[in-house]
Amino acid sequence: MSLVGHYWTLRRHLGRLADSGVPSNITRWEQPGLDQHGAPMCLSGAIAHADERRLLIVLHGLGGSIKSRYMGSALNTALARGVSCLLLNTRGAGDSSGNVAHAGLIEDLALALGAESLAGYQQIYLLGYSMGGHLALCYACHDPDPRVRSVAALCSPLDLKASMQAFDRAPLSAYRKYVLAGLVQSYARYTESGRAPISLSEAKRIKRILEWDERVLAPAFGFDSAFAYYDQCSAARTLGSLKLPALYVGARQDPMVPYASVAQALAGGGEALSTVWAEPGGHLAFPARFSLAGPTHLPIEAQCLNWLEHPFKA
Repeated sequence: MSLVGHYWTLRRHLGRLADSGVPSNITRWEQPGLDQHGAPMCLSGAIAHADERRLLIVLHGLGGSIKSRYMGSALNTALARGVSCLLLNTRGAGDSSGNVAHAGLIEDLALALGAESLAGYQQIYLLGYSMGGHLALCYACHDPDPRVRSVAALCSPLDLKASMQAFDRAPLSAYRKYVLAGLVQSYARYTESGRAPISLSEAKRIKRILEWDERVLAPAFGFDSAFAYYDQCSAARTLGSLKLPALYVGARQDPMVPYASVAQALAGGGEALSTVWAEPGGHLAFPARFSLAGPTHLPIEAQCLNWLEHPFKA
């Protein structure tokens, strides 16, 4: 892996540390439901109303929440365009209760879209960062709400096994440590339910994503193993069945989701899928001159929202 991808990834992250992130003057959002055990849970998020018809739903990455810095960028972009915006915590993340989420948990996205508070929106768009994009693409391949017009995924894994192997390969990885820390933080509340497969102290000692998926996700959701989870839930399996226009934006030198781990899956995406690659760039990091089509100086979120409202074959 070239050092260029690391440079861009770290540059974006360090630059965002000074950002204001998600504004505090938006409305808390909740939608109750049941987890896979039939126990009560509640998805949470934050919503800002700007248009009674159009809504952008934004999904965070693995180990993140609506407080992740990039979520504020999507929110500000939507409001600047006059589009309402819901930042959604996945199950267990942020203030969402329940147990833990996995990369194919489209039931929770369906639960959110079925909320009475969102019933008035006629045009809904999905934007997912990293693992959030995987979730959005999975959802678009099954039976999406007819109000959902299009989806966009930024630097998202597609083949969960290939992505896990690439992410776990480095002996030492600041990225992996950061992601696992976010997962453990979400897991803490799950251990209080009495249904968690391992203790919080055991979870804190996990050093690889494969071990997390094997010891936490697989038993929590009844998968036979981590590899069974990858096989059943990877977006790579269903991309050819997309029911909506979909956009994938990646960076060829992404150190967290390498090009080689997604290239084959994207090749099977069919006519509904548009793919654009940035070079240089890193994970969720794109140069200022990067453009989906034609000259532009717009941030990536603004370009994605333009595409979501008016999809074209990139």
